[in-house]
Amino acid sequence: MHPQHTIFLDAIAHKRRLSVRFFDKKTGKERTRVCAPLDFGPLRGATDTRDRYQLWDLEGKRKPLNIPLLEEDMLEITVLDATFDPADIVTWAFKPGSWKIAREWGTFS
Repeated sequence: MHPQHTIFLDAIAHKRRLSVRFFDKKTGKERTRVCAPLDFGPLRGATDTRDRYQLWDLEGKRKPLNIPLLEEDMLEITVLDATFDPADIVTWAFKPGSWKIAREWGTFS
């Protein structure tokens, strides 16, 4: 787990936005994005079952807006004062209880 793992979990619990600096393997460059933390664990349906930090890119203009990061690609997490509303993000057919990390997000828990 990343040294700032507890910060990530706390941001999920309190619906806090994060500034995330990471290494983007597609471009080979460091990037920083404002994100909502979604979950931590393996991606559903992936053959690579390593745990990933699953984030939603709040600044993204093109889908997909999800950013799954392996521990080694996550460079720094900074908690921001702003919060997010899960209802603005969870636009897919959500199944309650499908998160790996428990949270109190009302109908999106």
